[in-house]
Amino acid sequence: MRIGLLVMSVGSYGNKGFYNLQEVGLGKALCEKGYTVDIYKCVHKKGPDKTESIAPNLTLHFINVNTINNNSIFRCEKLLDKELDVLVCFSDIQFWTTRVWKWAEKSNVIFIPYVGIIRSTSPSFIKRKTVNLLSAEVFNTYRKTGVFVKNRTVGKELRNKGIKDVCVVPVGLDFDIMHRDYNVPDQKLRQDLGLEPGLKYLLMVGRIENDRDPLDVVPVLDELYRKDHDFRLIVIGNGSLRDALFSSLAKKGLSGIVRHIPRVSNSDMWMYYRASYALVSFSRTEIFGMSILEAMYYELPVFVMHAPGPDDIITDRETGRLFYSLEDMSAALMNKISDQMGKNAHRQITEHFSWNSMVDAISEKIGKIRSDPSAGAN
Repeated sequence: MRIGLLVMSVGSYGNKGFYNLQEVGLGKALCEKGYTVDIYKCVHKKGPDKTESIAPNLTLHFINVNTINNNSIFRCEKLLDKELDVLVCFSDIQFWTTRVWKWAEKSNVIFIPYVGIIRSTSPSFIKRKTVNLLSAEVFNTYRKTGVFVKNRTVGKELRNKGIKDVCVVPVGLDFDIMHRDYNVPDQKLRQDLGLEPGLKYLLMVGRIENDRDPLDVVPVLDELYRKDHDFRLIVIGNGSLRDALFSSLAKKGLSGIVRHIPRVSNSDMWMYYRASYALVSFSRTEIFGMSILEAMYYELPVFVMHAPGPDDIITDRETGRLFYSLEDMSAALMNKISDQMGKNAHRQITEHFSWNSMVDAISEKIGKIRSDPSAGAN
C-alpha cells in the first residue's frame, strides 16, 4: 500500500538537518510496517522540484509552490500522485486543505488530516482575524473527513466546533537520529562546547517569535542571576524577536552571561541537552514541543509553561515541571533538581512518544474506511 505524507506549511522551521522532522519520522515508521511512503514537502517557489530517496520505499519530494505567508497554493493534480492509496495531510488551518481533500476524493485516495494548529498566532490583529475567518471552510472539511490531532486540547476544541470524528495521536520522535550513547562525562562535553565547568546553563531552543514568548526568559534569568551568579543562558534559534530579546537582556545587564547560537545541526544538539542544567520554554500555545521531547529523551530536566503540548507530555514533578507563573518557575529552578526526573522523562518518551501510535491509528483508520466508506474520510 502506498501512503503520501503532505506537509503544507512553508514556514522557516523544519529544515533538513536542523530539526527532528515529523514527516520523516512518521515515514520511516510506516515503512517499517511494510508501507511505501512518498513525502511531499511544500517549499517556497524558487526552482525545479527535487526528489531524493531517504530509505528503501521512502521518497522525499520537495514541491515548489506559490504562497500566502506560510500557506501553500498549488495544483493538486500536477504535484500529487493519484496512484496513492492514502494521503496523510499535515494541514492545520491551511487555506488549500479543502482543495486537497476534494482532489483526494476525486482520485479515490483516503484523506487523513493531522492537525495541531487551529487558529492564527500572528502578532497582527488583521492577519489573525483574516486567517481565523478563512479557517471556517477548513473546519467544515474536517466535519466531513474526520481528523487526527496532536494533543487533547486541540481535540476538545474541534469537538466543540461540531467535528465528531477526532482521534488524538501525539507527535513522536525519530529515534533513529537520536544519539544513543549520550552518557558522556559532563566535563568533556562542556570542554568540547566551550562551556565553563560548574555553571548552571539554562537552554532555550526554538524560533524567537511572538508565539514562543521568548522575552519571558529575561525576568527569569534576572531573578536567578541576582540570587546565584552561576546561572547562564544558551539561546539556540533565530527569529523576528531576536533583537528585542537581546536588547531586553542588555538593559538588565545580562548580555555577558548569554550565548546565542543561531543554528545547531540535529546531530550535535544532544551535546547541548546533556551539558545544560535545564531546558526552559515559555510558550503558552505550544502544540507539542519537539525540543521538549528531545530534552526529555536526553534526561535534561524541562521547566516549561502550561500549554496544550507540554500538558500532554509532562507529568509535573515526575517527568518535568509545569508552571502558570514566571515567579514559580524561577523559584523551582533555584532548588536542587532530582536526577530521577530526567530518568523518568527518558522512559516516558521512549515508551509513549514514538511514531508507532500514529502508524497504528492510520492503519486502523484505513481498515474502517475500507470496510465502511462512510467512516470518516471520503
